[in-house]
Amino acid sequence: MKKVLITGANGYIGKCLYYFLKKKFKIIGIDKEKSPEKKIFQCDILNKNKLNKIIKKEKPEIIIHLAAQSLVDETINKKKYYNNNDKATKSLLEVVKKNNIKKIIFSSTAAIYQQSLKPLKENSPIKALSTYAKTKLLCEKKIQNEKNLRFIILRFFNVCSALNKPIIGEFHNPETHLVPTLVYKAMFNKKIYIYGKDFNTFDGTCIRDYIHIKDICLAIEKSIKYLFKNNKSNLFNIGNNKGLSNKEIVDYVKKKTKKNLNLKYVQKRKGDVSKLVCDSNKVKKILGWTAKNSNIKKIIDDEIKWILKLNKIGLKRKFKNYLS
Repeated sequence: MKKVLITGANGYIGKCLYYFLKKKFKIIGIDKEKSPEKKIFQCDILNKNKLNKIIKKEKPEIIIHLAAQSLVDETINKKKYYNNNDKATKSLLEVVKKNNIKKIIFSSTAAIYQQSLKPLKENSPIKALSTYAKTKLLCEKKIQNEKNLRFIILRFFNVCSALNKPIIGEFHNPETHLVPTLVYKAMFNKKIYIYGKDFNTFDGTCIRDYIHIKDICLAIEKSIKYLFKNNKSNLFNIGNNKGLSNKEIVDYVKKKTKKNLNLKYVQKRKGDVSKLVCDSNKVKKILGWTAKNSNIKKIIDDEIKWILKLNKIGLKRKFKNYLS
């Protein structure tokens, strides 16, 4: 069994991935936060000495680098992004080199692309606007510049929903993403705000590419196998190849929850584009991966299961202003 180390193992994607891969590989994790799992070590990647001790002792064969300051929020101190993304990746790469680890998978973002109404390909023009996107791009370049490292960079689109065996999903504080916000507020009769209904789309609401967390885990699993088999570096977009409009999601949630939603459309935000959708033909061709779990029914159904679990254990979602 190959030994895999996940950074950011307590985060949304990290936690889901940890449980998803547990029976297929020897999994260890690192996170700034404490975890009940004894194989998830508490360590800030910026602490090179501690990180080096863990990696030297555990000897992973591949690193999956998920740890990041990931909330796209320009009110967050920019220094946090540069420390937790750019500097942390530099620190990790130094320790990886020191311990002669030759393989890494990096979770990047579709936020680095120049906005376009056409499906985005891996060679589409780059224009990182947010501090988050800028720091992710810096990390990509650092990884690509490592001569002895084989890497796969995965540019994720809108990751959402939950695994259902075991039931694990996202729990950000505050929650800003559309799917968890919309479903939670629908279930508990809270006021829902949607940004914009005058976009240049078929129903006036913006279209985004949503990808189920299970498909993200499958893409990472296929990337691990590809790196061990081919020992070649590559870069892939991970998305659904088609978009869902805000209104389509609202209508499905309304139908599914059988609730009259307390919904209000507000002015669209500056910089919000009409459509952002992925072209995932390259990953299909090379890794044989497709987004088979990312239909609206499964996305919403699994999110509802996760919210019911959160409710059962007494965890309530918090929201910032009227973000939806």
